[in-house]
Amino acid sequence: MTEIFKMPDIGEGMAEGDITDWLVKVGDVVKMDDPVAEVQNDKLMQEILSPYAGTVTKLFVDPNTTVSVGDPLIEFDGDGQGTAAAAPAAPASEPVTTAVTPAPATAPVTEPATAPERPVVASNGQILAMPSVRHYAAEHHIDLSQVPATGRHGHITLNDVTNFAGSAPVVAATPGVPVTEVAQPVQPPVPEAAPAPVVAPTVTEGRQPMTPTRRAIANAMSAQNAAIPMVTNFDSVEVSKLVAHRQQFKQRVADEGIHLTYLAYAVKALAATAKKFPELNASVDMATHEIIYHEEVNMGIAVNAPAGLYVPVVANADAKSITVIAKEIAELADAVRNGTIKPAQMKGSTITISNLGSARGTWFTPIINGSDVAILGLGSILKEPIVNENGELAVGQNMKLSLTYDHRLIDGMLGQTAMNYLKQLLADPAYMLMEV
Repeated sequence: MTEIFKMPDIGEGMAEGDITDWLVKVGDVVKMDDPVAEVQNDKLMQEILSPYAGTVTKLFVDPNTTVSVGDPLIEFDGDGQGTAAAAPAAPASEPVTTAVTPAPATAPVTEPATAPERPVVASNGQILAMPSVRHYAAEHHIDLSQVPATGRHGHITLNDVTNFAGSAPVVAATPGVPVTEVAQPVQPPVPEAAPAPVVAPTVTEGRQPMTPTRRAIANAMSAQNAAIPMVTNFDSVEVSKLVAHRQQFKQRVADEGIHLTYLAYAVKALAATAKKFPELNASVDMATHEIIYHEEVNMGIAVNAPAGLYVPVVANADAKSITVIAKEIAELADAVRNGTIKPAQMKGSTITISNLGSARGTWFTPIINGSDVAILGLGSILKEPIVNENGELAVGQNMKLSLTYDHRLIDGMLGQTAMNYLKQLLADPAYMLMEV
């Protein structure tokens, strides 16, 4: 019996997506829930699983094709009788390609090179890994055929690759940080694969196609920057009391398995600021010349991953405790880095935070995300000279803040007034407790 698998809605309201890569080929025998393709939309990349078991007899589109929800993707000969296999009726080239798996001749340079080597874990005779993982591995000159897979259905996850990199002596050649923690060459895996090969040339010259994620980021950033007149106010706030507060509760929260971060405090403070200044928690509809004020404060959190920048959302951040926010941030960041983030978790931000503090950044000009009208850039907390309450020169802990806003809706005075309120909250957790 022939079954046609059609493009599912992998996210709330998703209308279309790019098939970035097939994880099966014609002739493969697939079990139900096997991953069969990777789909990218403007939010994220995700595997889609097969609802059928059987032999793949036809792939309806090529990789990098945009398909709409409901479009046919894969034909299965579910009972293995072979009737459907004859049906594909595609030119005369299809039967030939089936035998050799030649996937056109465009860019298979890396895949064929790795897959035949040593198929670590494969469901269909090939190494299974997301493009972002492959990209990361390629950047670090890691042979995926050597990486033990722990992902679902034998997929190699990003953690698998980073763990492998951590245990491999090769990484010492790269400017990676975790090298010192490892130093245990448990398995000297085929050292020829990575002996200090051309790290610099790969990134300094030549052309490489953008990954789907990078392409989506580039398109989004260009569109936002072109459409929105943005202004950024820079400021800093003395947060010694906040630092002491975190120090006081850090261990108690850690006992519950939660890492208490400054970002969690900032989310809480910015959510309260957005409540007090609703213009910051709004959208602009230029088609109707209307301002849309949002009731809930859904906080986008910019998360950096090897494949690029993702912005998962802490929903209803204004109604949650700092501890709950810290827990959700950790879960969302893990989901991004593991490649398990869901479309629904990336949807509906009303205001966003971008954090460069962990990279020792200070001030910068973050670009507004999606339909938001404001984004807060968090910089490092640095020990700096300050004038204390007694007018004396002292050493304080200063946090750098950069607030970018949509000048169509928010004027400079409002932007700075909101920034001043945010600073009051961050400067004194006791005040934050009274206000939110």
